Amino acid sequence: MNKTLIVLGLMTGLIFWIGQSNWLELFSAQQQMTLLVLIVAIYLWTASPIPAGPASFLVLALMIGLGIVESSEMAFRGFLTEALYFILLLSLISQVLVKIGFDRTVAEWFQRVSRGRIKRLIVGLPLLLLLMPIILPSAMARYKILYPLISKINDLYGYSHQSLFKKFGLYVISFFNQKATLIIFTGGGFSVIAYQLMVEYGVGQLRWIEWFTLMAPPLWLAMLLSAAVVWVYLKWRTVEPVANVQHSEGKDVEADIEAKHHQYWLAVIAFGVMILTWILTDPSVFPIILPPMLLVVFYALPQVGLVNNQLIRSFDWESFLLLGTSFSLGMLMADNGTAQVIAEALVEFLPGHDQRVLIVISLVCFIWMMRFMFTNSSSAIAVVFPIFISYAELVNISPIALSLLVIMVIGGTLIIPIHSPSTFYASQEGIISRKEQFVIGFISSLIVSIVAVLAVFLYW
Repeated sequence: MNKTLIVLGLMTGLIFWIGQSNWLELFSAQQQMTLLVLIVAIYLWTASPIPAGPASFLVLALMIGLGIVESSEMAFRGFLTEALYFILLLSLISQVLVKIGFDRTVAEWFQRVSRGRIKRLIVGLPLLLLLMPIILPSAMARYKILYPLISKINDLYGYSHQSLFKKFGLYVISFFNQKATLIIFTGGGFSVIAYQLMVEYGVGQLRWIEWFTLMAPPLWLAMLLSAAVVWVYLKWRTVEPVANVQHSEGKDVEADIEAKHHQYWLAVIAFGVMILTWILTDPSVFPIILPPMLLVVFYALPQVGLVNNQLIRSFDWESFLLLGTSFSLGMLMADNGTAQVIAEALVEFLPGHDQRVLIVISLVCFIWMMRFMFTNSSSAIAVVFPIFISYAELVNISPIALSLLVIMVIGGTLIIPIHSPSTFYASQEGIISRKEQFVIGFISSLIVSIVAVLAVFLYW
């Protein structure tokens, strides 16, 4: 209740400040209503005074009732986005992988490498997530597979529900995991949109390996630094010891592994074909959503029988409502000019074009401010990218370098839970407190931004 009151107080202060300043005069009546809906949405999805599903219906009702959409159908556009169904498809695929025991295979391999030592598990989990996007591009799929593993290890060692190990593990598979997706442009809705924007604005059409070579080194550096700082913070915040030496060494995490599902290898090989298709085909010719669609259909064939209506019903449809609504709100802000007015107002504060370093730092600050105006990164980059790319020639910075800066900072800025699906799911577990979520998000986002600025001048 106290957390809800704090968030409500902050929102009330923000509304009061906007009302007292002349900043509001820049917006039309429709855009002012859009800002109001945005503030209400952030409050509902951050403080959670009511469940996320009904809260999403309330946001949709406000969009329609306040007349800020031309028709009722316009309020539901977010539910037609490719990114939303990409998440749905990969969630179903991840459930299939869990069903056949692929998560147990990962656990067995992870246990064998770590030799049952909790310290090796703590170090190995982030390292695993650095490479895992290459073979499993979806952050949500990785989250769905690794969370049961972390819970199992936590219970095996006799830790509490909110232990240091489980908190750090949840951070790794949410905040850390979401950023790891950026090393490939086939890693989800945001990466795909970012890649398409680079092509559309003539920045360049990078191949899979070129994107990986440019993005992976600075991103991995930022993620590992973030993980080290977050570990120290969580260790300071958590009273429970990391491990009980008498009972932690040599534990067999997967001693009770069952026999493999009779469709195990068929499902894994088909999954591998999907990954290879992403790597070897041109996404502009062969859409990245097509392979997972075909894979789900393949899994549903009577001869395979791994996907049925019961599996589809088990999907988290409350989160589906929240994400679809957030996409709709982001599109609305872009279409009616609300985001553009905000962007143009903030751009006026940028320094002169002869101060390259200050301009880049100012752009990063600008991205942070814009990121809070959007409930998803895809909508944010769709508005911010066209504005920023025009600064490349003014400050004599490579368009590719400036584009990668925008992508890395927007994709790496995850402060409130609704900034990404995986961080939202992690917040629903009740393991990491709201305060810890904000601190972790701020720390990791700041480190990513600093490394991105350095990469502009030293690497890209």
